[in-house]
Amino acid sequence: MRFRLSLQALRDIEDIRAFTVGTWGREQWLRYFAGLTASFKRIADDPSCGRPRDLIRDRMRSLTYQRHLIFFAAPANPDDVVAILRIIHERRNHAALSYHDDLDS
Repeated sequence: MRFRLSLQALRDIEDIRAFTVGTWGREQWLRYFAGLTASFKRIADDPSCGRPRDLIRDRMRSLTYQRHLIFFAAPANPDDVVAILRIIHERRNHAALSYHDDLDS
């Protein structure tokens, strides 16, 4: 299965990159990004992994990667693409955030 990142997820990644590079340097960012990418691939391979988040959005799940939660939309059809919706720090108020599926067709 494949995955795609929403525009908001791309913004989240940029925010994480800027903070990580500014705080710990580029090499740490590259390691962290490699781990995020591996998590995206895990989600694509097994969209039933992680924790159900149906109270926030129907068919939404989350998978933890270090200090971040990756929110994704599990597809209704096995042939559909998994939508990575947000990548949020664990301390944020998850229920108060927006989880759009703003992917292009």
